Amino acid sequence: MSEGADPSAPPIPGVAQLGWLRRPGPAPQIPPGHSVSRVAVEHRGAYELVDDSGEATGALDAGVRHAAQTPFDYPTVGDWVVRSLEARHNRRVVITDVLERTSLLCRRAAGPRARPQLVAANADVLAVVTTPAPTSDAPASETAGIGHRIEWYLTAAFGGGAQPVIVLNKVDTVSSDECDKTVDVLRQRLGAAAADVPILATSALDGRGLDRLGALASDGATVALSGPSGVGKSSLANRLAGAEVVPVAPLSPDGRGRHTTVRRQLVPVGGPRGGTLVDTPGLQDLIPWGGDLQLPPAARTVDGLVAAFGEIATLAQSCRFADCAHTAEPDCAVTAAVAAGELPTERLSTYLELVADMEIPETFGSERAPR
Repeated sequence: MSEGADPSAPPIPGVAQLGWLRRPGPAPQIPPGHSVSRVAVEHRGAYELVDDSGEATGALDAGVRHAAQTPFDYPTVGDWVVRSLEARHNRRVVITDVLERTSLLCRRAAGPRARPQLVAANADVLAVVTTPAPTSDAPASETAGIGHRIEWYLTAAFGGGAQPVIVLNKVDTVSSDECDKTVDVLRQRLGAAAADVPILATSALDGRGLDRLGALASDGATVALSGPSGVGKSSLANRLAGAEVVPVAPLSPDGRGRHTTVRRQLVPVGGPRGGTLVDTPGLQDLIPWGGDLQLPPAARTVDGLVAAFGEIATLAQSCRFADCAHTAEPDCAVTAAVAAGELPTERLSTYLELVADMEIPETFGSERAPR
């Protein structure tokens, strides 16, 4: 331990825990006087970086900043960057390159103009945190605290190259029957995607299920925690980290969540054989970005809507028109399945609302010619 080091400070994570060894392909060429770090926190105009040599504050090189044309050209939390070893300006190291991403969680930013907002890069798993219904007689539409927006998160995860997982937190607040009911309703809601989306029941209070969640962030894997405020994302991060690294606050008097997390933050967990978590601010709505995520071919991402709504994608192949909107068109296989009771009405309405929010001009089947 170096002189003056804080004995209570958490150990510095190695590059293996940070996920460097999980990157596919050959290692990039690093110029002399530079090294590779991972972005732990993003500030306005500055970045907190971490690697096996410690922590540093970095700023984007002027040339890189001037060459940037879209938000995808800037670093975000979870990115791997090339930076100078020595500080140059205002005691900050200089970030000279952003390395290719293996995945990207991206939402449509709030506001009238459609523009992307990067949430986290290089996440292996997106853990969508929600809570069970508080009473056994709650209607199905209110069974999950995240409401009907859970499909938005799954679409963003699938489309961005991350494995979605639903984390049903605060199960200590309900009976086992109420917890099971929530899980059943969630699986019914997810339709064809239910087979590809695990559901974990956890409690940050008594530790229930944390071993399964922690296992996802092992061997250098990165798990991004997302969901609305008040579902316990920061409490889960603190329990898995073994320290209060993220501030938490009680719910407001009306039971609503408080925005205690105001920034995205990379949190090492599990020790040398562990991985990292990305704690994100509460996002009541995560509208997936409907445009190109600018990921390399090696990322092998899938169409998020097709993965999240597979049964609608399959039905759409039998629609009369290639550009069928699945609303009032004749010979629409999707609306016919709804009328026959083969596809839940709520499933189609959720899909149509998501397509409208993403402002996608084409729907399933658009690659086919009209028959």
